[in-house]
Amino acid sequence: MQRQLRTTAMRICGCRRFSSAVFLRQMQQDRSTESSLLHNVKSFFTPRKLQHQLDLEAREERENATNPYIQYPLVTKEQMRRISTDRYRFEVGYASFAHHSVNTSPIVHSLSDLTDPAQLNSLLPRRRPHGSPADTLSIKAGDDAMLVSPTVMAIADGISGWESKGEQCSSGIWARSMLETLSRLMTEYKLSHSPHPLNSRDIDQILDDSYLHTSHLMDLQDLKGSSTLILAMLSGETLKYISIGDCKLFVVREGEIILSNKEQMADYLCPVQIGTQTLSVLPSEVAVVDEIDLKVGDIIVMCSDGVSDNLYDWELLQALDEFLNFKKDNLRAVANKIIAQCKSVAFDDNAYTPYNEKVLKLPSARFGKNISLGGKMDDMSLCIARVSPNKQ
Repeated sequence: MQRQLRTTAMRICGCRRFSSAVFLRQMQQDRSTESSLLHNVKSFFTPRKLQHQLDLEAREERENATNPYIQYPLVTKEQMRRISTDRYRFEVGYASFAHHSVNTSPIVHSLSDLTDPAQLNSLLPRRRPHGSPADTLSIKAGDDAMLVSPTVMAIADGISGWESKGEQCSSGIWARSMLETLSRLMTEYKLSHSPHPLNSRDIDQILDDSYLHTSHLMDLQDLKGSSTLILAMLSGETLKYISIGDCKLFVVREGEIILSNKEQMADYLCPVQIGTQTLSVLPSEVAVVDEIDLKVGDIIVMCSDGVSDNLYDWELLQALDEFLNFKKDNLRAVANKIIAQCKSVAFDDNAYTPYNEKVLKLPSARFGKNISLGGKMDDMSLCIARVSPNKQ
């Protein structure tokens, strides 16, 4: 009798286990169907602009390839504190406009700087990893890339036109990778040289190593690309800068420009650039590397040629004086207002700009050709920094 009861109980339990398994499987199928349905509904109601942004990120993720061959040491917060001994720091505001892109809004993300630089996936838009030691932003606007931090600022203006040659290219990836690598190598060099500041030879070495690393990453993906470059970094009480091409750097003190880099042109309207087509020449051979002593309150302005080709230097000064000194706007608001002014000029068919002057200097202009009038549509990147004491 007891044996029969046990057998009956086992059968009941077995049926229950079987029924539970079927029930769980059915629930999973229902959830999968529900998830798929919700995804379709979400896609239907997702704004077109946001959906396009997601599509762009997915495409870039497919294009970017893992590079297991290049490793950098991880940097801890304590190490970052140890090298944060500069007398000054940057208070930074920035703004961008993407013309060479189907998405005119810039992509802003935190660098996975000093965490996992061995793969190009770190270039994708994503939030700052938890516990990241570097307060660094990377801004992509079309083919422009901009790097912003309390100690380093940089702009790389990706050169368009590769597509017309039938090349598989991405000057935007080149520009972003170049800036990310520069950021990492500068941190690594600072750690190895601390407490001594970096000298010109160190900066040349960092520049060349970053260039070779970026070239290798592009080669792994079979991509072509090039860019101009402007980079400024704090070192003790001085500002060291690297200039290649026609991106501009201004140091403004008491309303006057006390430093401005000169544009480097390889030919008429063609700036000096570095990229996958210049492997026979290292960047240190063409770059201008210099420095200037800073004071608290100095204003540093960096921009791509999308800004400097539409606004004269005196117009930038006038805007800085109006928005910073008179209206007391914050740096981010000032940068946005200047970009808005620049876009207004770029869309004006009757404007006369610095770019028009460049065109009129072409040899063909002497014979009545290449008469230029109107603003220049281009990617625009602008970074404004105020020099402040480093309390740390």
